Amino acid sequence: MYSNSIDWKLVINQSRTAVVKVNKSQPISAIEPDIVFTHNTIAIYATSITAKPNWYKAGNLYQAFTVPFGTAGAAQGESISVVLNRYTIHRFTVFPDMGDTKYVISFAPQTYLKDIKLQVWEYTGINQGATLDSLETLAKANLQRSAGLQTSINKLLKKG
Repeated sequence: MYSNSIDWKLVINQSRTAVVKVNKSQPISAIEPDIVFTHNTIAIYATSITAKPNWYKAGNLYQAFTVPFGTAGAAQGESISVVLNRYTIHRFTVFPDMGDTKYVISFAPQTYLKDIKLQVWEYTGINQGATLDSLETLAKANLQRSAGLQTSINKLLKKG
């Protein structure tokens, strides 16, 4: 499903470096691109040139939706711990009653990092593997299997 490179679109490719003031590094500010995602599957890669080899976590990636309730206009969806130097594919939960699957993301690097490069790809292929789609497919398959079993039982009953 994810093997066709044409279905992946690089949408974020940003680097940040910590600012040093009086021999003390200020934490790297969050990466909050003005990009609206419309598909629920993304791939993430974060790396740091100055990170120690035993460091594991790059930061946290947050999803936010525009919502019709409250006063802020946006609500946090999911949050993901991003691992350094590891490609990760994540499929966000689809909220079918929201009607609109558009969302934005924000990445907060770990405070101890001196530099970070974040890349995010959006999967634009046909099969997004949405939770609702998966449940509907499973329900249809179970109904077909039940109908097949019922037909077999009816044939056996007629013979007997």
